[in-house]
Amino acid sequence: MSLFQRNFYALLQDHHDGSTPMIEKRTAQRHRVFKGGTITFENGGIPCTVRNMSVGGAAIDLDAPVMLPQSFTLSISCDDFVRNCRTVWRRDKRVGLAFVQ
Repeated sequence: MSLFQRNFYALLQDHHDGSTPMIEKRTAQRHRVFKGGTITFENGGIPCTVRNMSVGGAAIDLDAPVMLPQSFTLSISCDDFVRNCRTVWRRDKRVGLAFVQ
């Protein structure tokens, strides 16, 4: 077993208690980022912090737990990035987004 494999399995053991299997549902690799963004929708917009991104979606942090509409737009002005989104999961102020076409 390579050093990489040993470190990977040790990391899994440190973060998983073994009671349920860990299943990765993402189809694309995510990349950590820390960028300011804006969620915009029909009646306004709110600032957010983009924490990670992949080809298919992103995870964002909001300043407070708020209700989001069914579909909205994520913009990251420093990257000229604009994508239509929908919410996939939510944990308090963190929201997982899927990009839609």
